[in-house]
Amino acid sequence: MMFDTSIRHGIFHASVQARQGLFRRARGLDEGERALVALVVSREAGHMELARHHALAAAAALRDPFAVALLLEEGLPSPLTGRLGALATAAGALARKQPTLGRFELKRLASNGVDADELVDLVATVAEVSSSLHAAVPRHDA
Repeated sequence: MMFDTSIRHGIFHASVQARQGLFRRARGLDEGERALVALVVSREAGHMELARHHALAAAAALRDPFAVALLLEEGLPSPLTGRLGALATAAGALARKQPTLGRFELKRLASNGVDADELVDLVATVAEVSSSLHAAVPRHDA
């Protein structure tokens, strides 16, 4: 069964509106968690200046500068526990050259209250940041 063109356009338009801006989606992770995911992806790709930029945004939004600084300095495996640690570990697994999100990561996310919308947002954020990194200028190592 095919959709009417106006219905398809309406669905596409609604999905585009819901995803305007990397850190401003209507459902899913909050702004600080998206910035934390972007920090992990940037750091794992070796883009330390960009990782520091995302760390500042994450620290401000999450109101936990110590946790963010620890992740920025230590990297993966994540030294963080709880929800932030689960998100960081999953983001790191998805940011690899051969992305994987196994049972361990999924179980850890679920046990820390990450729901389906948040999981989709995690994957979309990793993909969006990774895509922008591939189009970016050369890496800035510390």
